[in-house]
Parts: sequence; structure tokens; C-alpha cells
Amino acid sequence: MYSRAFAALLMLAIIAPVWPVSASASPAGDDAFLGRWDITATGTKSGLPRNCWLELRRDGGALKGRFNSGGGAVFDLPQVMIANGELGFQYPQGKPPNQTQQVWQAKMKDGRLVGVALVNGQTLSWSGERGPVWPATPPTRKPGKPIDLFNGKNVSGWLCQDPRRPMGWFVKDGILMNEGKQACNIYTQEKFNDFKLEVEFNVDPQSNSGVYLRGRYEIQILDGYDRPLDVHSQGALYGFIVPAVKADKPAGQWQTYEITLIANRVTVIMNGTKIIDNGEVPGITGGALDANEKGPGPIMLQGDHGKVQFRKVRLTPLI
Repeated sequence: MYSRAFAALLMLAIIAPVWPVSASASPAGDDAFLGRWDITATGTKSGLPRNCWLELRRDGGALKGRFNSGGGAVFDLPQVMIANGELGFQYPQGKPPNQTQQVWQAKMKDGRLVGVALVNGQTLSWSGERGPVWPATPPTRKPGKPIDLFNGKNVSGWLCQDPRRPMGWFVKDGILMNEGKQACNIYTQEKFNDFKLEVEFNVDPQSNSGVYLRGRYEIQILDGYDRPLDVHSQGALYGFIVPAVKADKPAGQWQTYEITLIANRVTVIMNGTKIIDNGEVPGITGGALDANEKGPGPIMLQGDHGKVQFRKVRLTPLI
């Protein structure tokens, strides 16, 4: 059964696009809800978890939030409320006339968020863990022995994010390539903490891919040579960090990334030009393999957004 507060949110989602302005007021005792949360939602039709991220803060006394719903980029929530010890937020999804309202609700239990969500007519169960407390300054690391994650011969050492689907990747002439949008996102069996990652890639025209660090933080790969810089650009930390300068090449050409991740700080050098310098990683990006930021994770290559090729995926652990 829904709580009364959640039932009220659900009714508001049905009859009105947003809640009254007064609903965003939050008493001081509700500060326990503030902060960054790594969220896992279950009960989807696919059976796979939905990995999300939420940040709650106060701005001039008003409760504000931004959210990643498990896919796409993070966005500002139009309304957030805390009432009677219960958190609730909603947001529109899709376009009229098929637009729906997603409604999320949770209570605090033993320092975690525990609740339910109404998403595309489905009721999901979800829980949120606080994100890690990262060091203010990244620790000094020394390079270990480099590891070629792609052996140039086959897909040994890689797994499919959705085990129900065929992998859809193959190797030809020493190049790892996918079959297009029908392919899986693939990730390494081995997991890593801090590292330097060297990647050589070639994205098809009008195609899209990405490299996920620890399986959670996407550095965008995109045919976007003629597009202005934004959080979706090639080389962006997807949804969070805009590259400082344009350094990409037209689609169909081989390009390079050198990516360093230490704690939650990322540096990206694209085609020899530094485009992100020690940028803060706020949280997981859309399509993340899991929401467990406190643990090591694999390298994941996005394969379900279009054709892409890789001929080098080399990781040097930083220890």
C-alpha cells in the first residue's frame, strides 16, 4: 500500500504537471535527506536493475534536486518535497500526448532511502545509499603493470551487460567492432579502482558510444564534430562536465583517449589535447552497470547506440 503522502503525489501527477510552490518547503529536521544518493531500483519489465543518482540540497532555503533516472543525462527536478518524514519528487517523461509523470517516494531507514516509484505504469522498489566521502585532494598514485583489456584476437575477458541478449561484438583484422544498436554494452570481467586508460576508437557517422569508467561514469564517444560543446559532446563526462575545448575529429577517423581516474577526479586527454583537467565526478551517469560507487568496477564499452570500433583498450592500474 502507498502511504498517504505518496498517494497524494500520485494524484498530483495525474491531475497537475507540478505541485504547489509551498510543497517545496522543508523543515530543518529533514536535513538527513540532503546529499548525494546512489540508487538501485528493481521490478522493471526487463528484470534488470535501474541504476539512478539523486542529489538533494538547499538553495536559499528552498529544497532543490537533480536526478539521473537510469538513462540519459542528469536533470534538475521541477519539484521536490519532504513531508512527515517522507521524500517525494516527480518529473515529466516523454512528449505530449504520450507524456507521463514519474513519481518517486521514500523514507529514511537506518541511514538509507527506501521507497517505491511509479515509472511508465510500473511500480518499482528502490533503495538509496549515500555516495562515498571522497578525499578533497586525490591521493598520489604510482603506475602498475599495463593490461591490454582487448587482446586483438577475440572478446575473451568481456561480458554482456544484458545476459539475455547476444553480445553482438566481433574482431576483424585486429579491430573490435559491434553490429550496431542490437549489440550489448560489454564490460571486463576484471574490476579496477584507480587507473589510466588508453583507448583508440573510430565512431561511425551519426553514431554514438561511450567508455564507462568503473562501469559507472561515461566518457562520451559521439559523431559530434560540427556540434557546439555541451554535456553531451564527445569527451564529456556525460551529463556533468563539458570539455574545455573541442579536440574531436570527424566520424570515420581513428581517435584517442587517455583517461585518468583517481578517486572521483577525472582527467581526459583527447587526440593529444587535455579537455577535462582533474574534474569532479559527482555521481554515476545514465546506463551505469551498477550504483555501487564504493567499490571497484570494470571498464564498459557502450554498444547499443550505434556502430563503433576499438583497436586499443589498455589500462594501467594506479596503486
